[in-house]
Amino acid sequence: MYSKLLLFYVVFCGLPARAPSFCLYQTRHLTKRGKTTNKLTPFFKGNPFYLCAKKEENIFKEDKNCIRIEFRPGVGGEEALSWSDQLLNTYKTFAEKNGCTVEKVKDVSDSLIVRSCRNITINKDGKEIETSLYDLFKDECGIHQVKRIPKNEAKGRIHSSTATIAIFLHTNEKIGQESIDPKDLKVTTFRSSKPGGQNVNKIESGVTILYLPMGIKTTCQEERTQELNKRKAMKRLIRKITEIRNNTRENKLQRERSKQVQQSNRSNRIRTYNFFRRYITDYVTNRKINLDHFEKAKLENIFNI
Repeated sequence: MYSKLLLFYVVFCGLPARAPSFCLYQTRHLTKRGKTTNKLTPFFKGNPFYLCAKKEENIFKEDKNCIRIEFRPGVGGEEALSWSDQLLNTYKTFAEKNGCTVEKVKDVSDSLIVRSCRNITINKDGKEIETSLYDLFKDECGIHQVKRIPKNEAKGRIHSSTATIAIFLHTNEKIGQESIDPKDLKVTTFRSSKPGGQNVNKIESGVTILYLPMGIKTTCQEERTQELNKRKAMKRLIRKITEIRNNTRENKLQRERSKQVQQSNRSNRIRTYNFFRRYITDYVTNRKINLDHFEKAKLENIFNI
């Protein structure tokens, strides 16, 4: 009789009758080759407290095919701003032509978030080259100088302006319960001290969750049941982890940004685009390139790959 009632409760309620903590049981499954593997019981995959075991360092996974390209005007006033916009639009066109998804964002600077689900293949000098987005764009960091006659120049004088480009791996910022290893959680329960009925102070409805790798702890006892308190405590924990990770990422990004572009002057340029003479001078490889490649967004003929 009791066993049937217990089975009914487990099947239809989705939780064991007595569950003071997260219930994550391992079962042994037989693979096709006869080996056994430990997996979380499929029964709990629909449970709101199911946590898929993934390594903590993968919470913010860095993908070499997901990058951020930042564009900043340098020396030259309005012409530098116009040049920075032209660089952004040209790089955007090139990425889209090669099957990438491109998102334009404006926060600390005008930027492009470029993504590809796999390495891209480009054709340069009749040879096909497979590369990740980061490896393709990483050498574009630095000062890009332009020499041309601005549209608003009445006397036809050639102006020299600059813009800076910085390249970063774009971090996957999404985080959730499925990204946290259950072994990194220490969950304890306690009797709530909050008012709320006859049972709230008699059973252990309060929940404390400690995230061991970072020493972050959240507590919840506002709700009447342990299940609801676990939900709320877990949401608070994820919010705290996200905030700390974002701050860490922004600090790292700022250090890399300062390192890549220390000062925006002409002497630090990596390339000059001479619209008057119709060629590009690359100071890294010491070569001259036809400007048509840039204007047609055929950047594979310009990149150092």
